Amino acid sequence: MLNRIIQFALDQKLFVSLGLLILILSGALAFKNLPVEAFPDVSDIQVNVITLYPGRAAEEVEKQVTIPIEIALSGLPNSVRIFSHTQFGLSFLMVTFNDKTTDFIARQQVAERLRSVDLPPGIQPEIAPLSTAIGEIYRFRLKGIGKDTQELRTLQDWVVEKQLRQVPGVADVVVIGGQVKQYEVNPNLAKMRDYKVSLGELFEALSRGNANAGGGRVEEGRQQYLLRSLGLFKSSAEIGSVVVAENRGVPILVKDIAEIRTTYAPPQGLMAQDEEDDIVVGTVLMRKGENPSLVLEGIKQRVEKLNDEILPKGVTIEPYYDRSWLIDKTLRTVFGNLVEGAILVVLVLYLFLVNARAAAIVAMTIPLALLSTFIGLTIVGIPANLLSLGAMDFGIIVDGAVIVVENIFRRLGELNDQQISHARERKRAILKATSEVARPTLFSIIIIIAAHIPIFTLQRHEGKIFAPMAYTVTSALIGALIVSLTVVPLFCYLFLKKDIAHEDTSMVRWCKEKYRIVLDWALNQKRKVIKIALSMMLLTIVVGKFLGSEFLPELDEGAMWISIDLPASVSITEAKDQARLLRSIIAQTPEVSSTISKVGRPDDGTDPKLINTVEILVDLKPEKEWRFWHKKTHIIREIENNLRAMPGIEPNFSQPVRDNILESISQIKGQIVIKVLGDNLDHNKEVAVDILNQVNQVEGVVRAFIDREGELPQFILEIDRTQSARYGLNVGDLQDVIETALGGRVATELWEGERHFSVVVRLKETQRYLGNLPNTLVTTKTGAQIPLSELMNFKTVSGAMNISRENGQRVTSIGVFIRDRDMGSVVKDMQARVAKHVSVNDVRIEWSGEFENQERAMKRLSIVIPISILVIFLLLFNAFKSLQSALLIISNVPFAMIGGVLLLFITGTPLSVSAAIGFIALFGQAVLNGVILVTYFNQLQIEGLTLREAIVQGATERLRTVLMTAMLAMLGLLPMALSSGIGSETQKPLALVVIGGLISATLLTLVVLPVLYEAFANYASRHRYEE
Repeated sequence: MLNRIIQFALDQKLFVSLGLLILILSGALAFKNLPVEAFPDVSDIQVNVITLYPGRAAEEVEKQVTIPIEIALSGLPNSVRIFSHTQFGLSFLMVTFNDKTTDFIARQQVAERLRSVDLPPGIQPEIAPLSTAIGEIYRFRLKGIGKDTQELRTLQDWVVEKQLRQVPGVADVVVIGGQVKQYEVNPNLAKMRDYKVSLGELFEALSRGNANAGGGRVEEGRQQYLLRSLGLFKSSAEIGSVVVAENRGVPILVKDIAEIRTTYAPPQGLMAQDEEDDIVVGTVLMRKGENPSLVLEGIKQRVEKLNDEILPKGVTIEPYYDRSWLIDKTLRTVFGNLVEGAILVVLVLYLFLVNARAAAIVAMTIPLALLSTFIGLTIVGIPANLLSLGAMDFGIIVDGAVIVVENIFRRLGELNDQQISHARERKRAILKATSEVARPTLFSIIIIIAAHIPIFTLQRHEGKIFAPMAYTVTSALIGALIVSLTVVPLFCYLFLKKDIAHEDTSMVRWCKEKYRIVLDWALNQKRKVIKIALSMMLLTIVVGKFLGSEFLPELDEGAMWISIDLPASVSITEAKDQARLLRSIIAQTPEVSSTISKVGRPDDGTDPKLINTVEILVDLKPEKEWRFWHKKTHIIREIENNLRAMPGIEPNFSQPVRDNILESISQIKGQIVIKVLGDNLDHNKEVAVDILNQVNQVEGVVRAFIDREGELPQFILEIDRTQSARYGLNVGDLQDVIETALGGRVATELWEGERHFSVVVRLKETQRYLGNLPNTLVTTKTGAQIPLSELMNFKTVSGAMNISRENGQRVTSIGVFIRDRDMGSVVKDMQARVAKHVSVNDVRIEWSGEFENQERAMKRLSIVIPISILVIFLLLFNAFKSLQSALLIISNVPFAMIGGVLLLFITGTPLSVSAAIGFIALFGQAVLNGVILVTYFNQLQIEGLTLREAIVQGATERLRTVLMTAMLAMLGLLPMALSSGIGSETQKPLALVVIGGLISATLLTLVVLPVLYEAFANYASRHRYEE
């Protein structure tokens, strides 16, 4: 079959050329349309349910909103976790699903369950837009000369947001900052008492005094008319003309008993930049699965249109975070490494073959394999990203072509110049040479692909990170294999017509001479060689126990994200002042270009942060403007020391994308998250405090904290039901007065063109203080005015700031960030201290965060990698029809691990999932060398050589091929191992493992494998003789 394919390729030049052209055009088209991301979308399938319940404390929201929704959503098919944050006026619930469902099915199931939830009147849960942790691709602020923040916020809500939502691929635009315009009706309690008007009557009058109505259709002759009654407010002046009541035939208007003002809604969050304390900011969320490059292009075009044509003069949109900046930087790193690796590959090829045409033919495989990768990713619908493209080792990809060209080169070298110039002789030699190595080449590529099977089995976060890499490598190898067995022989036939070296180069001759000496010694000292190999294996096992472990190295995004928790009871005014102080301290560092702070959450509740949480995005100057020898780590430590000088400030340093990803993993910020689950919130917190004390004593922990810890002071109004009954008042009458007077209630909406603004009834700010509350009057049904002090008891207590729940239980979580130490050993120490010193009666402890992902990934890999090795073994057994040959070749796998483990240990690199993937890639490459040698040993014995002659001649003649394939694979990844650019952190462990492993695998393959081959053959022959 393979011989016929090769023969067809050599005979049908036009057909192969046409196929090559189709591959190039298809690959170019696929690359043009392929989504490109900086980092893979690692989010689980999640559905967020947001319910706003304005003015209610966390306890009320939990009881009346969160628990009913939680009960309704429990038991959803394929759901793995229901987690919720309940805060003042907000219930934020996250349902996490496994990979067996899809986003749309999950959202449909949640929507169906929500229809049956019984919630308080007017409260409607909403499903958050379909976005992910990496969906925040564009952040901007609205600036305007001569415009205050209320005008800017109005433009943002009614112009900018509407326009940006129309961009294809945009899921949502989250707005925060500025003043949300509203009209406030401030009742004068003294006048209301004089006119005998209650707050309820005022509220009712406003609600009923602003409406349009329809009277249906009326026929008049041959025509019909639609009846419309127009009663909507035309301006804020008309609010004051609403009739509230009548006193002796005289109408009492709103303006008689209240003041109407244009004001703003109480903010749930604030944004500020540098010296400006209040700015208007928007964050554009990309819909899940969209191409970020295309979406960003559409956003930028719409922003340009807004700035030039739509927004008022002087008002502009200015981006301060653009994901394309990160994409460009990471792809520059990736493609830079790939180009450098490709150059090194070509140099090595020329060094061994000393023929520019032969080197060029092999090098041609690189771009063609890359094009086949783009086609493969397009077919399976997976975007290209830093990890998937970065995992491509051109040295491994060209192995098939190297084996073919090297053997063709050797066979042509056996011909004289006249035979080479003769087309038929040259074709026969190329066909023979390619056929000799076609089967081992095919099996080698299949084995390398089989080695990647474990990656396809990874689930959830780790699966989404590494599956694109497996698809990338597999697509490239399949493309390279097809090119190696068709295009490469044809090009060799067309271009290798003269100047073929008939002897080895001086470098290859020197290598063979030295290798022959070592090989002769090894074959005569079998026991000593095997003992050395086994000793190295034992050393590797011992060293491996000292390797640290982590989930993934942290990707440097080039930006800095600092989060700081202020005291729990801080007011929004105080939080604004503290944020200004923090920004000024950070700005003292010379490398800082700008600081943008965020306090609290957006009004729509999409990001459930508390008002005491300050998050600061730090924009750094270009590296060339940094102080001499200053790195990002130095800047972080300097800022950290400056901030810690403030009493009670404990900053946490992260990055924009990483911050969101960490929170999406376990719904809590932290590399390691410890969850204490139990029904008693106070007991949970006691246990959490004990755990926190132990965790803080573990080396490597840079910050540990109880998530959303603290209590809010609450002013409790206890209704005296007996006293209220005497006046004919029920609980609802009193609650309406309290809610309207202090919190404010929306009575109606005032439309201004297409925009509408709330009309709220609320006391003046000067009257909204606790001391005045007992004097607030309530009107009875008889018209009597009774102060609240007669009907209620007042006291101050502490209440929950945030209530978290997971799968039906209250949970208190501890977030842990580590530095200068690997995650595995830190968790091991923490678990030991907690088990020894903390009593965990009546609660359950779970270890989550990145550690949970690491444990799940490593557990699955520990099962699947042995299965993968077994599959490779079966493939080898099928290829050689010999148990001995299969065992010999598979023995290269542990030899390969020696160098990989030692190089990780020497460089101080922890064993991460990225490094584990490196071992998987290494196994296939290590087996390839064994296949090359054993195949040739068997072939030479069939040709009549003795066992020792076949081993010595075969190993010597295949030395060039083994060295070439190993060096190409190593040098292809060398730029990745040495790179320090943005995005290189996740590639280094993989590159180190492959380079170190190939060094040991190549040395041991060339020495130990021939020894074992002869030992096995001698044992087999003795066994047959005895029989």
